[in-house]
Amino acid sequence: MQKEKPLMQIKQRIKQFVSREGRRPRVLVSNLSKQSHNQNARLLASLLAETGFDVDISPLHQTPRGAARMAIENDVHLICFLSTENNHNKLVTDLVKVLKAEKAENIGIVVGGDIAPADYDFLYDAGVDLILNSASIDSAAVNRLLDLFG
Repeated sequence: MQKEKPLMQIKQRIKQFVSREGRRPRVLVSNLSKQSHNQNARLLASLLAETGFDVDISPLHQTPRGAARMAIENDVHLICFLSTENNHNKLVTDLVKVLKAEKAENIGIVVGGDIAPADYDFLYDAGVDLILNSASIDSAAVNRLLDLFG
């Protein structure tokens, strides 16, 4: 019963979003890694879909340009990617540049994974809206994601 309460709260928040916006929050889960750590991305996508998000999943080894274009074409609110390598600073910088060039700065960026706290300020200053610790992708993390939608 304890797990049902947070899930019910999340679903209620999504219903409120739908009433306000006319559609469910839409997220692109992308794998911007050169390594094939697709399992965690799929788990994140499943969790988001189960809680009521519309979820798109990009192909493996997506480039920042490819992820940005897919996000724009699919009219998503957020791009979420899990960093499995120590190149998240460059990936975020490249992704932000492409979104700005495409006049799509309204698309939010969420980064998850094993990110050193020392990188947080750089990532937030570069344009990341939320950093998720890979150990805490649960209902609390989904609520933090929903906070980005107002």
